[in-house]
Formats: sequence, structure tokens, C-alpha cells
Amino acid sequence: MPSIHVMSPTLASQVAAGEVVERPASVVKELVENSLDAGAKFVRVEIRRGGVGMIKVTDDGSGMSRADAELCTKRHATSKLSSLEELFEITHLGFRGEALPSIASVSRFKLCTRQQQDLEGWEIRIDGGLEHEPRSSGVSPGTAIEVADLFYNTPARRKFLKSAETEASHVEHQIRLHALAYPQVRFAYKRDDQLVFDLSATTDLRVRISALTDASTAAALIPIETTIGPGISITGFLLPLSEARRTRKGQYVFMNTRPVEDQLINRAIRDGYGGFPTGLHPALFLYMEVEPALVDVNVHPAKKEVRFRRSADVVNTIVEAIANTLQKHARQEIHAAAPEPERTLPPAHSTTAPHGEIPARSTNPGSAFPAAARPAPASSAAQPPLSSSARQSHGPVPPPTLRAIPLKQVPATQGKLDFHRQEDEETARNAHENAALERDASAGFSYLGTLRQQFALFETPEGLVLMHPKAARERIIFERLRARREAPMPSQQLLDPVVLDLDPRDFAVIRQFAPHFDQAGMAVTPFGQNTIRIESIPALLELENARAFLLELVDRLTQSEFSRNAKRVAYETFIGEFARKSAWRERISPHRAPAILKDLLACEVPYCTPGGKPTLVNYSVPEIKRKFGLQA
Repeated sequence: MPSIHVMSPTLASQVAAGEVVERPASVVKELVENSLDAGAKFVRVEIRRGGVGMIKVTDDGSGMSRADAELCTKRHATSKLSSLEELFEITHLGFRGEALPSIASVSRFKLCTRQQQDLEGWEIRIDGGLEHEPRSSGVSPGTAIEVADLFYNTPARRKFLKSAETEASHVEHQIRLHALAYPQVRFAYKRDDQLVFDLSATTDLRVRISALTDASTAAALIPIETTIGPGISITGFLLPLSEARRTRKGQYVFMNTRPVEDQLINRAIRDGYGGFPTGLHPALFLYMEVEPALVDVNVHPAKKEVRFRRSADVVNTIVEAIANTLQKHARQEIHAAAPEPERTLPPAHSTTAPHGEIPARSTNPGSAFPAAARPAPASSAAQPPLSSSARQSHGPVPPPTLRAIPLKQVPATQGKLDFHRQEDEETARNAHENAALERDASAGFSYLGTLRQQFALFETPEGLVLMHPKAARERIIFERLRARREAPMPSQQLLDPVVLDLDPRDFAVIRQFAPHFDQAGMAVTPFGQNTIRIESIPALLELENARAFLLELVDRLTQSEFSRNAKRVAYETFIGEFARKSAWRERISPHRAPAILKDLLACEVPYCTPGGKPTLVNYSVPEIKRKFGLQA
């Protein structure tokens, strides 16, 4: 066993970089935090090649003297802590003194800084931990730090980075977090010499949120009632249920201007809504001000997690703030709708859907078949008060309207494969060729009817079979998409293309899977920075809310793990999610059940969905007899 020895300063810094510098976005986070701690009113971030080629952060903060500039790149050198007591009342974003030496040890690092009262500034250069002699420099007041060739001397670390597109999306997301936390600071962001955004300073948080989201999201913001608890105050904005996501991408939580991720806060948010559909997470902008002595931010290397000393007070205040806001918003909408009693509104159906998905408004999610002459069920009690009222809002903060997408009446064969006609031709040809060999697989099934407008019942020589039509359609669509991988699916052109502003991370996922969207018949094209345009949707898909469908699909794809060479796995995961979303949004008439069964039994794996859920449930005659106590 080798003898114990003390690591060199450079090696120690590179080891520390493994915790602090995970990816280019981590570098941007540390540098921007230093700028904000220095009192900057303007922060400019520039990157190239996703941040691997170059990261440059420039601010107009207080700047540093030569002595401070030389010290700031030493390990454990900081201006923010001088005693043990201050460690438990931290008011700055950074405080450990590890970030700059860690970054400088794995990059080509250059720092230029000048204080307002000084006539000249200073330049510090470090290449992979090797320091150069400081020299004077003519720079503007403030600090500019440039990090080039990140991980150039640790190639193993660079191998774990994603594509430049993905890394750039994480960088932009990090800048957006700081911009949301500091609306009073101007932020500018350039990527590959192109300006992505330049956000003016503002005292109105709604203005900053509106600048970083799309118009429909900004219009749906519901102000949180300012709530004060023991050592804590809560404010911010909620969004309606229609903006809920399968991941927590729609949740922005800040504690003392610090973006945080905490399970305690997440549970408190759900409790504030009084319950939430399984698998979904509410979208909101939550701002907490907590007395520094009541929270410990020194529990995570990247300072993402925190620990509260009086967690019950935090939970109770968050729950109270959200619950009171929802109740007040519901009352406002009731009063706003009261003057129009004669107006006929669509019936409100239960919004419970499989896998916790967001159901389409045109579909009755509680049944596979539309019920013709049946009273509409009441809204699900499991939903928060916002869920039903937000979709029928006439108040001062209207949510985005779910509108039907108009389609051009064009032949399905125009530039595309005629899906239905080819399917009929193939079915007829195969039936003719195989007639002498085998009979129709569904010939032994006698259709009896439906159970609770949701399950199709068939009698067979062996007993009784129940089929879930939507689960069956999911399997059918999946296998048809997989069989036609080389040929694009037929699509229906949108008369009015849908333009969506997306989170940069969602935009990167769509860019990554763009070929799969095209093959599935969904034309999604870039339309500016983090903006896409949906020009067509698959002919087999009935769709009212394009944004909800697309974001649900993105969340599913984001949660999946792919290797860079596993194109087949990526495509099958894509079409699996696409088939699930398509099938569960269809409106299926009862008379289609026999045809669906026939198509299902023609599949390679007819007995379960791509996700493993059953499509058919069989009850044999002996099993039924045993239930009645009869001899089998």
C-alpha cells in the first residue's frame, strides 16, 4: 500500500473541482454569484461551444485591489467570513473560497478587475493551476473573468459532458435563475456571439417573469398573498393546473435570493394545494425571506440544498400562503362569473388520467367511450380549487385558453404516406394471402357491450375477456410507428401554426429528438431563441392543447436515460410516449371495439402496452364457476 502523503495544491484544487465544477453551468453559477455579492447592477455572460470553449462573466461591481485579486484565487480565501459565528448567519451567495481556485485548476483562467477609485486595474492569469505574474491592465471598474478550454487538462471529466446544445441550455437556465432572483439587476446573455436576451433592471417581479416566459404564462400569473410567519415571509406567483409538469421544471423556489431545491419545501407546496394529481408538480415562483440564523446553507457542495432549524414554521407558512391564495382566487372567479348566469359553459369532467397525465378538455378521461345521454360528473375533489376555475376564468388574471387547432383540409397523401389507405390495402392483401392458412384471430370473440362506458366485453369459447380500448390503441399505434420507422407518418397541416416559447432545457430536448418528431408526423421547427413552431401534427392524433401535449412528451423524454449511440432505444422510447399520449387523448366510440380488438390481436405483443400495462384481461369459465361455488 502506498505511503500517505499530502496532495499538491494543484491536485487538491482539481479534486475540489469535482464537487464544485460539475459542468459549464456550475462555473457560470459561481462567477455570477461572485458578481452579485460584489454589488453588481449589470452582469453580462458570454459563452462559446456550450461553455466548454469559453465562459466570460463581466460585471460593474466593486472590483478588487491587486492584493485581493491575487488572494481570491487561493484556496479558502474569502471576504465573506471572518468568524465562526458568521458561518451560521450567512447573507452572501458564496462564502467558502473554493470556487475560483477550483475553476482555475481545470481551465485557462483570466481575471481582470479594477476598483472605482483606482486609475488602473490588474490582470491575473492561471493555466491549469500554474500562476502567471500579475500585470496592470486598463479595464473598466468592476470585474471580468474569462474561463477558456474548460477541463482541457482533465479529459476524463470532459467525456462526461453532453452536447454543446445541452450544456448551453443548462447555462441559460442558470442565468435565468439568477435573473429571477435579482430583478433589480440587468442581465445580458450571449451565446456564440449572438445575443440571447438583455433584461433591463426592474422593481416589478412580474415584469421580469414576463420577460423570461411566454405571454400565456405571464397572463396566468396569480399573485401569492404575502404571508409572514416566525422568522419567514412568503411571496411570489402561482400558475393554474394547466401549467403543471411531470417534472419540477416549472417550480422556481428562492430562499434569500438563492435558488434552492428542498424536499421539505416540495412537500409543503403540494400540501398547500390540498392535494395534486399523481405524477404532476404545480408550477410556481416562490420567494422566501428567512432569517439567516434560522437556515443552514452549508450542507451541500453546490449550495443547492438547505436545512431549516424550525422546519415546521417553514412548512406551515408555505401551506398557508398557497392555500389562502387559491381560496381568494377561487372567490374572485366566482364573483366574476356571477353576472353571466345565462352563459353555457362546457361540462366539467373528472380530470383523473392514467399515469398522472394532463387530460385534454375534449375527452372524458373517466371513460374510454363518450357517454351520449349522461349527466356530467362533478369536478374531482382531489384537485385544488384552482383546477376547475382556472379553465373558466373571467377574472383579472385569465389563464391561457385551450383552443382547438384548425386543420387544413388537404389530402393525407400530399407529400406523406397515406396511412389509413395503406393500412386497408395491407390488411386486405394479408387477409387474402393468409385466408387458406389461418382464420382471423378475433373470429372467436363475440362483442357483448361495454362496462361503465370504459371497458369492452367479449365472449370467447374459454370465457370472458375485458379490453381497455385506449390501452389497446396505445399498443396498436406504437407498433405501427415502429413498423414505419423509415417512412414518415401522415400528418395534418395546421391552418394556424402554434408558436411556443420554451424553457431552454425543453428546447434542447426538442432539438435533440427533432428527427423522431418528423418521423412521427409532427413538424416542429425552431422559430427564434428557445421558440418553436408546430406546423403539423400526426393525422392519427386529436389534439386541442399543443403546448400541454408537447411539454408532457418532453418531460417523459427527459426522464429517460439514453446512451449517445442508442438511437433505436431513443426512437422506441419516443414513439412509446407518443403512442401513449395519442391513445389516451382519442375519443373512441363503442362500435369501434371489435375493429380495435382485431388490430390489437394482429400486433406482435397484443397483451400489454409498451409500458407493460395490460390491454386484455381474461376470466376463464372455470374461474368464473369457482367464484360462484360451482364445480369447474
